[in-house]
Amino acid sequence: MDKRKNKHRYLLSIRNRIFVFAILVTAIPSLSMGLLLQNMLQTTLEEKVKQKFVDSAQIMEREISLWLKKRVYDLTVFSNASIVSEAVTAYLKMPEEKANGDENQHPNITILETYLSTLQHQFKGYVRILVLSRTGAVIAASESGGRDRPFTFPDDYIQQISDQQWFKSNAYIDARDKSPLILIGVPLFLDQLYEYETLLAIEVRLTGLLTLLDPVKFGDSGDWTYQSLVNMKTGQQFLYGRGAKKVLNQIDPSPSSDRQTLREYVNGKGERLMGLVVPFRELEWGLFIVENYEKAFSGVIHARHRNILIICCFSVLMGLVAYLLTRQIMVPLSALTRGAERVAEGDLNVLLPVRRNDEIGFATTVFNEMVAKLKLSQAELEQLATTDPLTGLNNRKRVMSILRDHYEYYRRYKTAFSVLMLDVDHFKDVNDTYGHQAGDTVLKQVAEIFNENLRNVDSAGRYGGEEFLVILAESGVEESIQAAERIRKAVASHTVIHEEQEIQVHISIGIGRIHKQDGDEQNIVARADMALYRAKDEGRNRVVYHAADDL
Repeated sequence: MDKRKNKHRYLLSIRNRIFVFAILVTAIPSLSMGLLLQNMLQTTLEEKVKQKFVDSAQIMEREISLWLKKRVYDLTVFSNASIVSEAVTAYLKMPEEKANGDENQHPNITILETYLSTLQHQFKGYVRILVLSRTGAVIAASESGGRDRPFTFPDDYIQQISDQQWFKSNAYIDARDKSPLILIGVPLFLDQLYEYETLLAIEVRLTGLLTLLDPVKFGDSGDWTYQSLVNMKTGQQFLYGRGAKKVLNQIDPSPSSDRQTLREYVNGKGERLMGLVVPFRELEWGLFIVENYEKAFSGVIHARHRNILIICCFSVLMGLVAYLLTRQIMVPLSALTRGAERVAEGDLNVLLPVRRNDEIGFATTVFNEMVAKLKLSQAELEQLATTDPLTGLNNRKRVMSILRDHYEYYRRYKTAFSVLMLDVDHFKDVNDTYGHQAGDTVLKQVAEIFNENLRNVDSAGRYGGEEFLVILAESGVEESIQAAERIRKAVASHTVIHEEQEIQVHISIGIGRIHKQDGDEQNIVARADMALYRAKDEGRNRVVYHAADDL
């Protein structure tokens, strides 16, 4: 008590009052600057954590999309099997009253169920393989799954098929082992008018996605980061990552308004968490990802303690130090923030200069590496989006985009071009005789022949199945016919070798040339397609030119 009184008297002296005043004049701005820096660092780290969460969600969505496409590809392969088409065709031809009876009494359905059971044994991740009617009724099912166990059939499956040629259901729980399931299906016998009567579907366990929810997969140690998949319509978490269920199962991830806001949560154990719900762009799911608050903002906490200590120890010099630190810190942080804003807007051509060998320099280096990886991932995604995975040619979407560019160029500069529609003759016989893998080999080698016989200015793409579309830039009628004959002869003289089997194939080619009366690029495709049909009707293995006057 006496010491406190003596201290109070010492502070009453004029000299000390001036000294205290000088300290306060210096310390208050310093403290204000420290608080400002603290707030800016907090904001920057929040944006960094949020960006990391968003990046993880984008990677997760890409991986899940690839996982779904693999299942859809399997279904497409299954649906092309002759045993499926024959059994379903026979079922559809049965009288209605007989078809509504016990399908197991019909030999075709029995054979189909045996085939589905065989497929299921080969693909361990599939719970059931089903053939369904348009209403979702079970026509045939693999034996281990049975017919009676319920499943979720999406109400909007027709719209999904119209948009993407396949459908999937919301996640639902298997009553036997409480694991999450999903139903994925494709239409059978889908024609050009999108008409179909039956569906082929698989019931898959979502536990196959658990490895994607491991934070280690995305470069995190995984000790303090937790992830789960969320149904964005219901806000229900249906699949948890490693160690996440105990932490997240008592948290409602449904945000009140903006789903892109980094929020603070407290779970049932009283742990303080920072998390974000990131909806996927092409799925009705989202990724709920949280991180321990102390880990996510450990830099902010340590910086706060350090600033208080510095202000207390060096209050007289804090004004000058704060000014110098502000200039040293704010310039690179502002550049980093502007770079982050450009990346958020989609501009990946960002490279920030690294002029410091400290935390900010390290953060700038990490930022540059992150942008470089994002740019590489974007390039890979663009490659996947425009290239046919089997032949390496342009896919249909890409080649049609190139055709539209040629059409617009023709309208502006009147530079004529031609379109070849090519089809492998009797390709179904190749698949039936040698197998689908042999058919894939045929398509790959035919595509290589296109690349060898086309100019750099020409473009080739897989139009669908065994059909290809070639765009001959700046070509006349005779040049187009000569190019088509060159390709046809090259294919005819080429022997496809598959597993020591020699396969000889031929192609039919229809030629259409741009005409001034064409209203869009579809007219020239229609003429080339009509010419292709004429080539087929006239005996195949030939080239047919279709002039605009022949329409």
